[in-house]
Amino acid sequence: MAQGLDDTSARSAPGRGAVWGEAFRRFMLRPESTALAAVIILFIVFTILSPKLFPTTLTYISIMAVAAELGILSIGVTLLMIGGHFDLSVGAVLGLTSYIAVVLMRDFGLSPAIAAPAAVAAGAALGFVNGIIVVRFRIHSFVVTLGTMLIWRGVLIALTGGFPMTVDIPPLFKDVMAGPLIFGFRMSMVWFLAIGLLGTFLLTRTRFGNWVQATGQNPQAARNLGVPVDRVTVILFMIASALAAVTGVIQVARFSSVDALRGEGMELQAVAVTVIGGTLLSGGYGSVIGTVLGAITFGMIQVGLVLAGAPGHFFRTLTGLIVVLAVILNTDVARRLARSRPLAGFRRNSAAADAAILGEAMPGRDGVDPTTAESGEAYREDKR
Repeated sequence: MAQGLDDTSARSAPGRGAVWGEAFRRFMLRPESTALAAVIILFIVFTILSPKLFPTTLTYISIMAVAAELGILSIGVTLLMIGGHFDLSVGAVLGLTSYIAVVLMRDFGLSPAIAAPAAVAAGAALGFVNGIIVVRFRIHSFVVTLGTMLIWRGVLIALTGGFPMTVDIPPLFKDVMAGPLIFGFRMSMVWFLAIGLLGTFLLTRTRFGNWVQATGQNPQAARNLGVPVDRVTVILFMIASALAAVTGVIQVARFSSVDALRGEGMELQAVAVTVIGGTLLSGGYGSVIGTVLGAITFGMIQVGLVLAGAPGHFFRTLTGLIVVLAVILNTDVARRLARSRPLAGFRRNSAAADAAILGEAMPGRDGVDPTTAESGEAYREDKR
């Protein structure tokens, strides 16, 4: 009897080639695949163009310094876009909350331990305003945040008078927020990666994350299923603006100053990073990990072009080109792969192909009886 079970298992189990092929097909369906491909391709290209300058520790430090601040801002934008909305005001929120932090420390004598959380809270309040307007008046978030972007930027210009404002930052606070770390990397990188992990957990392992994706895919259907769509929307706007404020606090700690144009244009860069990371403009689909890789891609472009001696305008040109290519890949390739048939009888909604590679879902294991399985059924069952 045991021999018969072994023979059935051998006949029913897909070959290793089929397992790897199905795992690759499913990986290409993930939003991070485009961003990872961009990172690999750009690394190879810039290494060829600048073989003595690009693949060095100093270059990696510069890339992560660029990616960290933009990436923190982009993570909030990513969550919001997955929820089906845009926020064009995050750059202005960054500047205005930076001003609040500077004023609280310089004019009111508050310690950074109080001023920084107050600035982040102010950012969340600005996001609350955006969210309430969107859900209360049912106006498209693009229009609402375009208007608030102009309002917050105008307020910042009026408050600063168009001139930079400086403040003395305690060394400890500077070190905690943006100071040097091991091998020369900055603390901002640690904040970036920590927020990225937290955002990934929130999106993929919590009920709120499910609500966000459901809201972005079909708000009315989500409401019918009991999802508090309006509340989710307001919270997402608050998260986006709060993370913009975190970026502003990091920049205050690094530069010890704020100016009227602080954060200008970063809202569009954040959208570019989010799109490169695999998030669809239509909402309901995306990845924080993809955004982390997208931010690194953005940093590689900026630093790599400088090391390659390219003219300054190439940065925006190449960034725009990559954004367009990312959108094409995210829509066309994913559409083709989604229509493709799973290999070796794998079920389309199962993660067992990846588990099979790790030896976690083999025939006769995980409570799967190969005698009752159809061809490849042991691999098709999700690990319970």
